[in-house]
Amino acid sequence: MILAVALFFATANLGRYSNWADSPQGYFMTKGERAEWSKLTTEAGAAQFIDRFLAIRGPAFAANVAGRAKEADDNLSVDGKRGSQTLRGKIVILLGRPASVTIAPWSGDKSATMATHLSAGVPHPQPVMNIPPSAPPTSDLRKRYATDYKLVYPKRTIVVAVDPITGDDRILDARAAREAGKLLESAAEASRATR
Repeated sequence: MILAVALFFATANLGRYSNWADSPQGYFMTKGERAEWSKLTTEAGAAQFIDRFLAIRGPAFAANVAGRAKEADDNLSVDGKRGSQTLRGKIVILLGRPASVTIAPWSGDKSATMATHLSAGVPHPQPVMNIPPSAPPTSDLRKRYATDYKLVYPKRTIVVAVDPITGDDRILDARAAREAGKLLESAAEASRATR
């Protein structure tokens, strides 16, 4: 089995499209499209897939995604790691601009210590308050992922924990991660219908 997997990856040559699945456009692939993508073995096959993928989503899709990716890069990058290449960026790209973003050192409770807000007229988040954290990190994950990005949407709030040194991020609560995954899949599915 391992040999078969190794042989598959050795024969798959997607060329200039090898990283496309992990790009802002690729975030919009549905589970079915990801399964189809995983079976591709040539650059030409990948090019055909992407052409079909973009056609399904309409002419404005690529420009809209590029705009969201730029906004994620401008507002969510940490220590040189582009915001569009992070989970928090993926969320903003798939779900759109949040009503607000709160960036806070983890404090052991749900209160914010430094808030920033994205708005149409402000190109970068602007801090509105800064209070030191009230509790020390309690786990190795919390020591590493010490800053919370709270993305507030009209019906949902998603908290992504960020490593302030590397810019890596994750949702630490397993249930919240599953819920976020479902929201992102729904957004990917919806992108197929918006032409």
